[in-house]
Amino acid sequence: MPTYTFRCENCGEEYTTFTFYSKVEEVKCPQCGSKEKERVYKKVSFSVQGGSSTSCGGSCGGCSGCG
Repeated sequence: MPTYTFRCENCGEEYTTFTFYSKVEEVKCPQCGSKEKERVYKKVSFSVQGGSSTSCGGSCGGCSGCG
């Protein structure tokens, strides 16, 4: 099930919920019970560990055309 973060347009509470996309309209604010909300998009960061056979291994640390 996907995770969604919302900000309540009634009280300003920011909350995260797990629900199906088809059920997003039914989600209520846990603080005031309002269904009026806006979606909050969070930045997601990740790093890839390990090497790849396609990386150049140059001084730049990866294949960015430095070769």
